[in-house]
Amino acid sequence: METKKRIPIGISDYKMLIDENYYYIDKTDFIRQLVEEGSLITMLPRPRRFGKTLNLSMLRYFFERTEGNIYRHLFNGKKIEQWKDFDRYQGKYPVITLTLKDCKAETFEGALERIAEEVQQEYIRHKYLPDNPDMEKSYRSTFEIIRAGNPTQVQLESSLGLLTNLLTTHWGIPPLVLLDEYDTPIHTAFDKGYYDTMIGFMRNFMSKVFKDNTDIFRGVITGILRVSKESIFSGLNNIAVDTILDKKMCSAFGFTQEETDQMLDDYELSSHKEKVRQWYNGYLFGNQVIYNPWSILNYTDSKGKLIPYWVNTGSDVLLRHLVANGPSVIRHGIEALIQGESVYSTINDKLVFPDLLASPVNIWSFMLFSGYLKASEPVLQNNNLIRYTLQVPNREISTVFYTIIQNWINNGPVKNDRLETMLQALDENNMPIFQRLLNDFVVNTLSYYDTSGRDPEKVYQAFLLGMLVSNGAYEISSNREAGLGRYDILMRPRDLSKRGIIMELKLFDPLYDESVEETLSSALRQIEDKQYTASLHAVGITNVLEMAITFDGKRVWIKTKEQPL
Repeated sequence: METKKRIPIGISDYKMLIDENYYYIDKTDFIRQLVEEGSLITMLPRPRRFGKTLNLSMLRYFFERTEGNIYRHLFNGKKIEQWKDFDRYQGKYPVITLTLKDCKAETFEGALERIAEEVQQEYIRHKYLPDNPDMEKSYRSTFEIIRAGNPTQVQLESSLGLLTNLLTTHWGIPPLVLLDEYDTPIHTAFDKGYYDTMIGFMRNFMSKVFKDNTDIFRGVITGILRVSKESIFSGLNNIAVDTILDKKMCSAFGFTQEETDQMLDDYELSSHKEKVRQWYNGYLFGNQVIYNPWSILNYTDSKGKLIPYWVNTGSDVLLRHLVANGPSVIRHGIEALIQGESVYSTINDKLVFPDLLASPVNIWSFMLFSGYLKASEPVLQNNNLIRYTLQVPNREISTVFYTIIQNWINNGPVKNDRLETMLQALDENNMPIFQRLLNDFVVNTLSYYDTSGRDPEKVYQAFLLGMLVSNGAYEISSNREAGLGRYDILMRPRDLSKRGIIMELKLFDPLYDESVEETLSSALRQIEDKQYTASLHAVGITNVLEMAITFDGKRVWIKTKEQPL
């Protein structure tokens, strides 16, 4: 029986992958595309774990000039070997390769130290350069300072530009420059509060190497987002951007349907294709259906275990912040997305982090380019902007929107066992216990900002939804039409012989409302007047619990009424 190749979980070095005979889906035609269809500088924003680092590693080993062309064998039998210009480009260029994926720190100074360390490693890799007698004395001094890991900020800003000049002088041919995960320090800076300072540094750092630099063969930049030219790429008019909305290089990252099917066949998982499609398919890059490669690799390695893999590989702190503090239309949209519906929006592919909360368009755009949504059905509008249909790509990603809310609970001081007790009290109609525990959750989990900001009802609603989805005995929905209006939350039992629940949320304002009791009674009257129970009765549920939930800051009151059919 033929031994299966190992699955390359977490391996992003192309040479290791090939030399150690890991399973590899051939993406080498990307090399040809870059030369024939790409520009001098190409930016390729893609979601995390979609093969960016591996592809840049592949570029390095293909182009890098070495004594004896020691990387030639890595491309034996690969698609790129059939390229008519293979011998013209393979092994012919010096290469600068730099990744900023680990350049995260609490402070700007700490981030610069990590960037300096990465640059230092590349200077060490090219330590032969000072041996060139043609190197200017001042350059030699700066080279040694950077190689020693002690550059000033100004020297660090110019470090890659200097290295391109020195490599061109030494080899007589300009280098390929590969910059991976360029926006990681920017993400972190925004989160930690030193965004403006980092933007200033990155603008200089990248301009020195990519703007009007004749000492460069090609430049390739990857990241998650295309950060606005106004913030970082000012003056860099020579950068061509290929996003997930473009068709040119749409299959270079991620796995196509054919590639995924072949892998499942190779590992005797052919019968799993439909389940795999539901869980991990659904992305659209250009006009190409794309699977999440990280999820497919892990699914195959686990021999068919259907669980979320990708959602656990990175932080969703920024996403949670945008959902909690963005306009209410975002929370309404997420409720629709969870229910399998669509939202419609134009897309801004030139984002500025401080402006993410400025409009729903920016938040939807962030979700799209970060891998949380897919965009289809582009429609040109009268204002010449293109509107897209946005959907959750697959079941794996649908779990993200639930966990965003549940993390408020799970990461707080209130433990999950108390959540289970609260849900049990609800099932048993023990309202005193349910109310007390719900109030505890609110006090210990929600911030004053959450409950006192714009549209606090939506904060409470999202919070409740995040807790209630843990109860697998019910199908949870919200803001759906029923009877003569739209209910806040509906809990439909999967066992139709059990009790259904309708929840109506009301804010108690002591300046305008007569009393908490009157507010609760008003909520119950609304359930009955609007006939919210109609949708439950329509499917044969004969017993419905009507529940009014009233809140004032961090205080919660509940009143219920049983309504048998």
